[in-house]
Amino acid sequence: MKRYIIWIGIVYIVLLLLPLPVLGKLKPDKDPQLNSGDFSSKSNNKKDKNNNELFRLLDTDTNTVYEVSVKEFVTGSVGAEMYPTYHTEALKAQAVASYTYYSVLRKRQRANPNANLKGADFADMVSGFPVYNTNNQLKERWGKNYDTYYKKISDTVNSVLGKMITYDGEPITAVYHAISTGTTEDAAVMWGTSYPYLQPVASPGDKLSPSYQSNISFKSDKLKSELSKIKGLTFSGTADKWLDKNIQTSSSGTVTQLKICNTSLTGSQIREALGLRSANFTVEYRDGSFHFTVYGYGHNVGMSQYGADYLARQGLSYEEILHYYYTDVEIK
Repeated sequence: MKRYIIWIGIVYIVLLLLPLPVLGKLKPDKDPQLNSGDFSSKSNNKKDKNNNELFRLLDTDTNTVYEVSVKEFVTGSVGAEMYPTYHTEALKAQAVASYTYYSVLRKRQRANPNANLKGADFADMVSGFPVYNTNNQLKERWGKNYDTYYKKISDTVNSVLGKMITYDGEPITAVYHAISTGTTEDAAVMWGTSYPYLQPVASPGDKLSPSYQSNISFKSDKLKSELSKIKGLTFSGTADKWLDKNIQTSSSGTVTQLKICNTSLTGSQIREALGLRSANFTVEYRDGSFHFTVYGYGHNVGMSQYGADYLARQGLSYEEILHYYYTDVEIK
């Protein structure tokens, strides 16, 4: 841990080396419970005898189930989740986390099928935020850089394909997010269930992201309209009296309680209703509007993708990155 603290001291040197992508384009992250276009490559995948090493996806846009090989899925998942300009070791860490996360979903679904998935392992969509990108989608995203970026990610996936993150001999729920708040969050704070491998760790490199802090304002009528979607919340009195100034937070900064018109809400409820980037925020009422300052991007549990890139550029391997963000795990 001491060496991570020492690295902060050379942060300005690191800034000269870090690619600073527009992280606002990264998609929001998924909680642990849990395509249209050209699918011509999907229909020709080799299958193993038991079909175990295929992923079956439900395209919620077309209500169609299709199959993708593990290699193709992990490559398309990393391409959808991370910038190809990130360090190779960070991309490796993402590949292992993605494979572990979706393998757990697949195992869970096949053991206890949800009829709504129509035989798929999990759902995906082209509109919104897809969990997997086809080659054609990656070509559209990357343009003239497609060949270079695809080779980088494909080679990266090949180097770690089949490796999983385990705890006590079992694959973990390997959640991840775009940018932490500077310290990752305990899963129990976000979802009410504690996981021994999803504990808070310092992630100071995230504060270097140009998208670490975001600001958004709502006129009082707009705020009322959006928050009224929350069941049980009713508004009364003047706007300047709606919010209790005493905001309760976790040690990582997640808002755990904010009273609005004497109704206690969590930061996650407010984040979802207002479309905030995270549940770590402050809010101030002035000039007829509510001004939010939001820190980080995503649920803040597990591996930070920006933080992984930062650690990789300090010389950490993908295994060291995974051990850093997921407590007491093994890579098998």
